[in-house]
Amino acid sequence: MTRAERLAQTEARARAKLDADRTHLKQVHGQQRDAERQALHKRRVLVGKLVEDAGLFARDDQTLAGLFQVLTAVVDSPDPVAILDALLSARCSPPRGSLPGCAQASPGVAPAVPVG
Repeated sequence: MTRAERLAQTEARARAKLDADRTHLKQVHGQQRDAERQALHKRRVLVGKLVEDAGLFARDDQTLAGLFQVLTAVVDSPDPVAILDALLSARCSPPRGSLPGCAQASPGVAPAVPVG
């Protein structure tokens, strides 16, 4: 066997290995996509169950769309649950305290006295 023939065989083996590696990589990517799809489906089912348990299924689609549109406004905040809790409790009861970043009276300062 000549040197050129050995090199041709080596090239053929390398190409075959490369093709096998590409096929394996495609299979791994497919498995990763399947895992991501399954995780997303599981998450959607969980969120749907939370919506159902909260009684939101009784609302019409337009109301739900509006509700979720309003919720998207607080999603990027540091603590969306605290903001929603504060907003809802402010409508239903007297304030339980100030929110972070809101002004508070300094200790020892007398409350404002109404004039008149």
